[in-house]
Amino acid sequence: MTLLCIWIMALLSSCRTSKEVSTTGEPLNLKTEVAFFASFQEKVFKYNTLSARVQFELALSTGNETRSKAQLKIVKDQRLQISIQPLLGIEAIRAELTPDSFKIVNRLNRWYMIESFERIKGEIDMDFNFYNLQDLFTNRFFLPGETELTDNRFKFFKWEQTRTGYRLRTNDRAGFQYDFSTNSDVNLCVTEIKDSSTQELLNCSYSDFGRVDRQLFPMKMDFRLKTGNQAQHTLMLQFSNMEIDAPMELNFPIPGNYQRVTLQQIIHSIEQL
Repeated sequence: MTLLCIWIMALLSSCRTSKEVSTTGEPLNLKTEVAFFASFQEKVFKYNTLSARVQFELALSTGNETRSKAQLKIVKDQRLQISIQPLLGIEAIRAELTPDSFKIVNRLNRWYMIESFERIKGEIDMDFNFYNLQDLFTNRFFLPGETELTDNRFKFFKWEQTRTGYRLRTNDRAGFQYDFSTNSDVNLCVTEIKDSSTQELLNCSYSDFGRVDRQLFPMKMDFRLKTGNQAQHTLMLQFSNMEIDAPMELNFPIPGNYQRVTLQQIIHSIEQL
């Protein structure tokens, strides 16, 4: 398997208003790793719960395009849930990830899927986990396979100052390369995951930074997946009505008369689009 599984998770995956702000002030000119990591720890987006409305646009290499609204909810380190609501707030698909499982229920076609995260990791042969995906959606650096990026884990990154900011690079045990690029203010602007053996590349760029409870958060995320044959799929997420640290309870009801399908069946159906 390849980065396709991650892409599927992405697809199905303040004040209460945001205002775009500039993130290109005077360069911090951080000359040492210690200074960079200290600045990063200060600026990292902090939350316990997060909810937001999302407008997404999906374009496959076949030319098929989909636009819809969704609701994203995260209970940090516990659950990430996406509800796709194409019409009048009526839910069509709900997907949920936890540290242990990946679940989808399709209310239009009356089927559901439940897979363990360990099984998915075994198939894609990489260290990417639930906590990494959570950080990908919340504009944070991560160390593949780890639950949290603490000060003593920065030694696993190669660090350099670039013309426009800073870059961190690390690899997992399977040979996937992870690049994190910031601007001069140490705001994470690009995350890239590359499979060196197949040249598949997942690129996520962050833009339209706005204030959410006095913290900066990118209100726009653009995901691009390039496969080995250079086909490209794109997914754009536009965030609004974001709220953090409000009480939240998430559930995942599955009607008893729905048919259970496998992840491989879903992958096959997507590949046929």
